[in-house]
Amino acid sequence: MSDNKEIDMEGFVLVAQGHAAFQLLWAGVKLGVFDMLSRAPASTAEKLGSSLKLQPYPCRVLLTGLCSLGLIVKNENCFRNSAVAEKLLVSEKPESMAPVLGWQAHIVYPGLQDFLESLRAGTNLGLSRFPGHGETLYERLVSHPELEQIFQDAMSALSVQANRLIVDAYDFGRFSHVVDAGGGDGTNAIALARRYPDLRVTVYDSESVCQIAAEKIAAAGLSERVFTWVGNFLLDPFPPGVDSILFSHILTIWSMARNLELLRKCWQALPAAGAVVLFNMMGNDSDTGPVGTALGSPYFLAIATGEGMLHAWKDYEQAMLAAGFSNITRVDDLPLNHGLLVAHKQ
Repeated sequence: MSDNKEIDMEGFVLVAQGHAAFQLLWAGVKLGVFDMLSRAPASTAEKLGSSLKLQPYPCRVLLTGLCSLGLIVKNENCFRNSAVAEKLLVSEKPESMAPVLGWQAHIVYPGLQDFLESLRAGTNLGLSRFPGHGETLYERLVSHPELEQIFQDAMSALSVQANRLIVDAYDFGRFSHVVDAGGGDGTNAIALARRYPDLRVTVYDSESVCQIAAEKIAAAGLSERVFTWVGNFLLDPFPPGVDSILFSHILTIWSMARNLELLRKCWQALPAAGAVVLFNMMGNDSDTGPVGTALGSPYFLAIATGEGMLHAWKDYEQAMLAAGFSNITRVDDLPLNHGLLVAHKQ
C-alpha cells in the first residue's frame, strides 16, 4: 500500500499560514490561556481578557484563532480547552509540551528563516542567527546560556515523554551499565535507574550539560548509581565498563556516514555481549513521512548541524549491520512516530 497522500484545501491553508498558527499557539501558552481554562473551564471572553490583561480587540483575535485551530472550544459564550490542549499545553501537567514550543519559538523559528538558502547551499546557514564558536548549534549554545537552558528544558520535556516509552519498550534490566550518550540533563538516565534498581547509568555529555545533569541526579538521590562523564563521544573514548550504549534522539544530528563511524566506534568499545540501542522518531522506509517526523528534519539541515535528519528505519539498520552488529530488534509500535532499535555485538 502506498504511503503517499494528497493535501486538501484545509490542509493547504494550515500549511500556507502555519507561521500564524504557531504564533497563536505560542501566544496562548505564554499568556497562560490554557492554564487559565484548565483552572476555570467555561470562562467567557470578558473574563479571559481581564485575566490575561488583553483589550477586547486583541483578545478576540487570539480566541478566534485558537478556536479555529481546535485548541480551545467555544460553547455559546464560554470557552474550554480541547482535550489535546488540556493534556499537552497546561504548564503543570506532566506531559506539558510548553518547553518544546519554547525551543521552537526561540531557536527553530528564527533559524528556519534561512531554510531556502540552506537548501541551496546544502548546509546550516540558519546557524548565523546564533553567533559563537563552532559549526553546530550545540557548540554555539555554550555562548548563549539563556538559549541553552531553553534547549535543555525542551529536550528534558521530550525526554519525559520519551522515557515513558524507553523504559518499557525494551528490557534494560539485562544490562549492568548503560551509557546514555548525549544524555543531556539526565532525565532518561534517572528514569532508567528508577525503573531498573540494579542498573547503573552514565550520562556522557559536555561539561556544562553534565553540571546540570549532576544536580538533577543528586536531587533524585541516585548519585550512587547514576554518573556523569564529561567529553565528546565523537572524539573521546566511551566510559569503561559499560555493556550498552544508548543514543536517544542523538543520531538524528548527523549524516548516516558519520553515524556509521560512530556505530563502528561503539562496536569496538562494547564487550562481546554488549548492545547499542537507538531511540528516535523514525522516518518510514518509503521516504514519504510520517509528517511528525518529516517536519523535524529541516531543523537539522538549516540550524543544528547541516547534515542530520530524522532518518528512516532502514538507514539505521543498514548502518548497524555495516558496523558489525547483528541480531537487530525493531520496536515500531511506539507513540509519536518513535521507534527503538537494539543491535547486539554477537
